[in-house]
Amino acid sequence: MAIVESFPTRAEQLALEPSVSAAARAGLREGAALFDARRYWDAHEAWEEVWQEEPRPIRSFYQGLIQIAAGFHHWTVTRRPKGVQILLTAGVEKLEWYAPHYLGVDVDATIEEASRRRALAAGRDVAWLDAYPRESLPRFRWLPGAPSC
Repeated sequence: MAIVESFPTRAEQLALEPSVSAAARAGLREGAALFDARRYWDAHEAWEEVWQEEPRPIRSFYQGLIQIAAGFHHWTVTRRPKGVQILLTAGVEKLEWYAPHYLGVDVDATIEEASRRRALAAGRDVAWLDAYPRESLPRFRWLPGAPSC
């Protein structure tokens, strides 16, 4: 995954939002459904497809979601506490540029959930990650009343 070197301003984000394709919106919804099913790697892959097709600076939005999904994949599958910390931090840093919301996603809530789990996992080991109740991991956060993108 390429490193994002710049982020669009809020005005640029909002100007681009109406032109986001139906396919990209469908990919966003697909990734969200997979995330809610706790299939984090599959969510990562769904969002990566959108990210790869997006030539504009808003691709950093998808990259933030990808990194958060990868962080929870490290939590639940590869069981790498350091990977959880690194990826949740990177994802949050990218999504902060899109707060409070973007494309129907409640970015503030997404950041809060990822940050809370990152803090909970800080300094923990694999056994702690394994014991953490999976049902307590976050769900994808759409804006209240949003038509899911």
